[in-house]
Amino acid sequence: MNKSNTLYWKTATDPAERIEVRLVLNSYIDNDNLYVGLESRSKDNPECWESYTDITVNLNSLPPFHAYVDNRDCNRHVHDFLTSNRIAEPAGFEYQGFRMFRFNPDRLKELAPEQFKTISAKLPPQDDMIKNIIYQERRFPLRTVQDIHGIYLVSSKELEESLIEGVRNLDAAANELLDGICLFCSTQELRYLTDAELIETIYAQ
Repeated sequence: MNKSNTLYWKTATDPAERIEVRLVLNSYIDNDNLYVGLESRSKDNPECWESYTDITVNLNSLPPFHAYVDNRDCNRHVHDFLTSNRIAEPAGFEYQGFRMFRFNPDRLKELAPEQFKTISAKLPPQDDMIKNIIYQERRFPLRTVQDIHGIYLVSSKELEESLIEGVRNLDAAANELLDGICLFCSTQELRYLTDAELIETIYAQ
């Protein structure tokens, strides 16, 4: 890990200690919510790392890179740790006493690049992965997904309805777009389904 990215954790002991930690990323099996934890250096062997604490708790299905943060007991300083290290910022919601944070994908990638690759493949897309397509002066969402077999365009049901109307009116552009888009789905599905889930739907048609 880049030494400039070394993380230090303030313990909840009295007196407090400052220990070196590193980020651990994963996703929860049941809903692919973001998991964030910490490892610390082993006291027996400083070259080895061992599990130290869980930062996130798995409550409800959440948007990408959002998670509820556990600030109980030994985690009492976790909010300051996340914000001061630019790892996450409060998102303004609480549930069962846990505060929601939005985690910074760029910072997660910087601190745990290999684990970030694994979790990002299973997470729904970020907003910047949804582009706009303009048809008859209206904007519609457009997303590109791909696998080893090819690249596929996915858009909304609203665009499909507009294109079908355009075909009825002998609009050549509507025909071309209708042929080029592989799947039309709801806006919610477009924004929150993973690439794999959308591709599975495309193949099932």
